[in-house]
Amino acid sequence: MEKKRVFITGLVIALLSFTVLVAGNNASSAVQTSENASITKTGNVNTSSAPVQTSENASMTKTGNVTNATPGEPVTVAQGRSFTITLRSNPSTGYRWDPQYDRAALSLTDSVFISDPNPHNLVGVPGSQVFTFQGLAKGTTTITFDNVSPSQIVTEQTTYTVTVT
Repeated sequence: MEKKRVFITGLVIALLSFTVLVAGNNASSAVQTSENASITKTGNVNTSSAPVQTSENASMTKTGNVTNATPGEPVTVAQGRSFTITLRSNPSTGYRWDPQYDRAALSLTDSVFISDPNPHNLVGVPGSQVFTFQGLAKGTTTITFDNVSPSQIVTEQTTYTVTVT
């Protein structure tokens, strides 16, 4: 009986350690995708906008149709143009990013989860949540992303300042 208890205790500790390791991968950052990445649509969004494009060297000032925002840097976008914000995520843990923004100034046009490369087809692989917004009204506003736990507790926040010109 004692060996069984020790085994179960060890198993629980290993699972908790794995959960903490996976949850630690929820830090926000922009990522580059590969051909092995899978895309999953999430949220209630309008998918009629231009496709999401990411780039390591994306400019913060709007020059094309989609610009990937860098954490902590202000975003400048022309009225009617789109930009993306990419946050590290692992929806299999039950955590999710919930954007709070002025709907008169910005429109969330798309939200997709892009899994990290997964050559062994493992379950629960982290990745990135890519949010695409469109600038609607001229002015400066903010987008605050709350990282919400399965129990609806905000565990992390990140804020972006957006100027629509």
